[in-house]
Amino acid sequence: MKLRPAEFIVLSIARHYFGAFSDPAEHGWLRAASDALACFGPDRGPRAAMSVLAAVQAMRQARVSLFRFNSARCARCSAFVSDHERMFLNTMRAVVRGNEVAAAGHAMLLCEGNDHSGFLRALAVLAEDFGLFAGGTRVTRADLVDAPPHAGL
Repeated sequence: MKLRPAEFIVLSIARHYFGAFSDPAEHGWLRAASDALACFGPDRGPRAAMSVLAAVQAMRQARVSLFRFNSARCARCSAFVSDHERMFLNTMRAVVRGNEVAAAGHAMLLCEGNDHSGFLRALAVLAEDFGLFAGGTRVTRADLVDAPPHAGL
C-alpha cells in the first residue's frame, strides 16, 4: 500500500497509540505526542496527537477483536501495513474524499458491524480540523516542522 506523507505520519502516530494500548509499559502515548510535536510543531502538534488518539479510541470502543498492527519503533516492521491498518487507512481515505458510502463500508468492516459513527466522526475531525489533507491529500515539507526521514518528504 503506497502511503502519502500525511497518511504515513497519521499511521505512525496511531501505531504508537496502538502500542500504548497493547503494552502500557512502553509509554507509546509519549512517543505519539513527541512525533506529533516534531512533525507539526507546538501549535498544531498537540491537536494532531489528540485527533489521532480520538480516532484510535473510537475504533477501539467499537471493535471486539484484536487489532493487528506493526510497531512504529521497528523501521523494518513499519515499512509494512497490516490488514487492519489498511482498513483504518482506507476508512480515513474515504472520509477525506467525502465518499460517505465507502467510509461507512470500511468502518463497518473495521468495527466488526458495531456502531462506527463515533469512529467516522473522529476521522472527519482528523481530516478537517488541522488541514492535513487539504489540497488533494498532500502535505508539503513546508507544512511540517520535522518530517520523519522515511515519510518521503
